[in-house]
Amino acid sequence: MDPADNGPRLVRLLEEEGLTPAAVLLTHGHYDHILAVPALQERWPELPVYCHPLDVPAKKTERDMGRVFPTVAAFKNLTPLADGQTLDIAGLAIAVLHTPGHTPGSVTFMTGDVLFTGDTLFCRSIGRTDFIGGDDRQMAASLRRLADLPGDFRVLPGHDEATVLSQERRFNPWLQPAG
Repeated sequence: MDPADNGPRLVRLLEEEGLTPAAVLLTHGHYDHILAVPALQERWPELPVYCHPLDVPAKKTERDMGRVFPTVAAFKNLTPLADGQTLDIAGLAIAVLHTPGHTPGSVTFMTGDVLFTGDTLFCRSIGRTDFIGGDDRQMAASLRRLADLPGDFRVLPGHDEATVLSQERRFNPWLQPAG
């Protein structure tokens, strides 16, 4: 999920544990969530990469902070995600929720009692919407969708600490109903 950086180290750790990844799941296409994918695909060439098509740019590289980074478009075995889709990967049923706002193709993955929210929902905060493709209205709708999920979930965001959806409903100002 969102293999962010240090691909050679990640490959080494997986090999040391005798593990072979079944797939790469991307919550969105920003470079700080995808940088290890090339190393993973170099080691495991058939490794599929799942990403929502709205986060697959036309260009295979982008520049930021004077560096050149790969984009999702550069990856082999790219498999599009769709809202409502359920993936069966390594024996896990993983539901895909399209949660745009941080990016047009942001998704949340739901499996069991866990939500992998990428940069949509953080502990007491949310992802930025001021980057290219960000949208405040879409983010508000996505946050409402997550807040309205029945039951409780552990929330594992793309940055910072884990949280619980019930606590976010109660304390996160962006999940509070409009007054």
